[in-house]
Amino acid sequence: MNGILDEIKYFTTIAEKAPPLEWGSFRPFKITFKMRSPVCVTTPWINFDSLLGHLIMMDTFGQDYFVLPRKLNITPYLDQANARRLVPLKKTGDIYHCSVSIFYPNSIRVTQMYKRFEERWSENLAQKKIRIGSGHFRAYAMKTVYIPAKEVIYYANGDIDLTKRLIEEYMLGLGNDIRVGWGALKDVLFEEIEEDWSLVANGVAMRPIPIEMCAEYDDAAYLAYKGPYWDPKNTTLCVPPGARCKLKDEYGGSANTVGQNGRTQS
Repeated sequence: MNGILDEIKYFTTIAEKAPPLEWGSFRPFKITFKMRSPVCVTTPWINFDSLLGHLIMMDTFGQDYFVLPRKLNITPYLDQANARRLVPLKKTGDIYHCSVSIFYPNSIRVTQMYKRFEERWSENLAQKKIRIGSGHFRAYAMKTVYIPAKEVIYYANGDIDLTKRLIEEYMLGLGNDIRVGWGALKDVLFEEIEEDWSLVANGVAMRPIPIEMCAEYDDAAYLAYKGPYWDPKNTTLCVPPGARCKLKDEYGGSANTVGQNGRTQS
């Protein structure tokens, strides 16, 4: 228990010293990631508010970001420091105004990734016999799900300038296993748009939306609707992305026209 408390105190101290994020005006915008390599995924979509949250964590903690506890949500402990470094997106209740990833084309593939011990530069190891059947150097083959998308599109409503800075300074790739070449970026395009397509567009949900926010819907499932998305406590009955949905009047639902795979129609 003391170890966990020490970790929380260590990261809280760093966060308190980080300067606050300076927000500008909020407006609807679109981001298009031009991909150099396919996107490796562990879920059907990538949440944009979670992506921005990771970039803010990198901006806050620097190299210490890479030793953050992976299954401990420390954001509630950051208190005032957390309030000064929030995701720069419009928020309604617990829902950020941002779509999930829209892959173009959206085709799911499966491949095999292999891990094996690399013998190069191993002559200086104190351990002369390496076990590859078990332990840290165990060799294995693992099935990997990927999407060979040429573009990945997001819609959001927030501070486009701050979002652009965070992406350009800290984003190395999109999706899982970017360290081995998945999700490499070729270019990122930022575009202001007239309408807010971050929650609902063309009568369909653009992200998981709790059914309590919806006047009409034709499908529902238990989904994580806010970060951290791995925490079961953040799961509720939601309209899934792509399902027909009409928001209640108080949430400002829109009926905009969006083309196939998120491309706007003229």
